Amino acid sequence: MAIFLRSVAAFAVLQALLLAAPGTLSSPTKALSPESCMACADSCDLDACHRIAIDLATTRDYTRAIAVEERVLALRPRDPDVAAALAKMVQMGTHDTARVVRLYHEALYSAPGYPPALLGLGLVMKDQGEMAIAERYFARGARENPGQPLFKVRLAEVLIASGRTDEARPILQEIVSQWPGSGEADEASRMIPRTSLARP
Repeated sequence: MAIFLRSVAAFAVLQALLLAAPGTLSSPTKALSPESCMACADSCDLDACHRIAIDLATTRDYTRAIAVEERVLALRPRDPDVAAALAKMVQMGTHDTARVVRLYHEALYSAPGYPPALLGLGLVMKDQGEMAIAERYFARGARENPGQPLFKVRLAEVLIASGRTDEARPILQEIVSQWPGSGEADEASRMIPRTSLARP
């Protein structure tokens, strides 16, 4: 559970960082330049380069962010955090869906069931209109992480979009009752009326 919470927190932070307004982060890695990270060898500080890539992505400099993160992934190929971060950068910067899916799968290969990859894949499939596939990713995430309501919210959202409001309603009610006061419960509360409108 602790690993999941760290993974989801890392993914949430990454999403927030990538969507943040330009210049909102101060970079603790001023000693390194993006160019030095792109040329880095095995002796580089890969954590610092990873932070630089995220800093670049927050300023929407996706070309350099992707280049730096690609180098980090090349030197740390089994790091699910880096693969998932690169997937999000590619998604935001190039919209290359095939590559985004491949990178999220690399993260899952490195860490089976890696929550940020399951969430990312579900969101990509939902955006592509592949509701049945998105449902499977969100359902798996909810099943493997029963204490995390985010997957359940996304699952209910897909069920509603697929016209299966009777299946979504108990999931939403569970979220509201089990996690009162959370952002997920607030979102579920807003979605519940959509399930009632479709009832005969």
